[in-house]
Amino acid sequence: MLTWPGGATTAAPAAWLYDNAADAFDPASGHRLRSALELRAAARVLEARIEDDALVIRFAPLGERRLVMLSALNQRPADRRPEPALWATSGAIEAMLPISFRAFLADDDALAAALGAIVRHGIAFIAGAGQAPRTVEHAVSRFGFIRETNYGRLFDVREEPSPTHLAYTAAGLDLHTDNPYRDPEPTLQLLHAIETSASGGESCFADGFAHAEELRGASPASFRTLAETTVEFAYRAADGARFSARTPIIETCPDGSLKALRVNHRALVSPGPMSGVTEAWYEAYLDLYERLHAPGAVLRRRLAPGDMVIFDNRRVLHGRASYRSTGPSGRWLQGCYADRDGLLATLTRLEARGAAS
Repeated sequence: MLTWPGGATTAAPAAWLYDNAADAFDPASGHRLRSALELRAAARVLEARIEDDALVIRFAPLGERRLVMLSALNQRPADRRPEPALWATSGAIEAMLPISFRAFLADDDALAAALGAIVRHGIAFIAGAGQAPRTVEHAVSRFGFIRETNYGRLFDVREEPSPTHLAYTAAGLDLHTDNPYRDPEPTLQLLHAIETSASGGESCFADGFAHAEELRGASPASFRTLAETTVEFAYRAADGARFSARTPIIETCPDGSLKALRVNHRALVSPGPMSGVTEAWYEAYLDLYERLHAPGAVLRRRLAPGDMVIFDNRRVLHGRASYRSTGPSGRWLQGCYADRDGLLATLTRLEARGAAS
């Protein structure tokens, strides 16, 4: 137990003190230099005294001193990112202004604004990206790396003569998350509107986290059912490869906070006659599904040529209205996947730069 000037105390185990010594970290990477196996040898503190801004410690049985900076002992926990700004209705987000693609590429403040919007709202819109294919590659290069899947490095969402997937038709698509049959699933998706001469085809979005939290408040039992019951999602490719993952519809962190939603009715494998569970599971599933598709919950936006959207595929569900082609290409969106960790790492760097300036 450490007693500070003024009488405040801090419980600090000997292993923690040794593990956080001033010389325990590589100055370049910030990673620890010592093996965790050494911590057993720092089982007991024999002597400790304060010298200036350092704590001088003699460990048993090591018989040597280590310095731990008081600032390291007395520091506050690292600032957490703001909680997601949930939007259960489209009105809470439909006024969001798009960010200029030119600024997104050249201005770090604009980039930080876009990445911050994805962290807070799960989605960001970008305008003025032009109509050149492969533009999404330039967008992803600003914050991370493309996540390649069996659909390729990039994929084209447009009507095809012999479609192998419902996305390649003109049919409307219910709200869904992409690739729920993949483990891990892609965490970010980008879509770039290259041609939108079709009649209809509005893009639709809903905040899955907002409706999952509403379900938790209105029916805790239904929420638990969807969070605790494992179901299977699957997709069979044209070459016979079968992708599948078993997971709950709602994934939570150990502290109960939301981690991810996997909602894709087209790819859901029938749960089967789960004794005592089937009826309750379907009731909970339909409750969530209807909340997501309620008219006021869905943000509808007709993407113009050159528009781009980036969204969190684990939180924001997307879909589209049916359409009818009226031009050579009708409706052509080009997309790709990326990972959220690259976005967060880049945003941390940009925020640190802003705080230092």
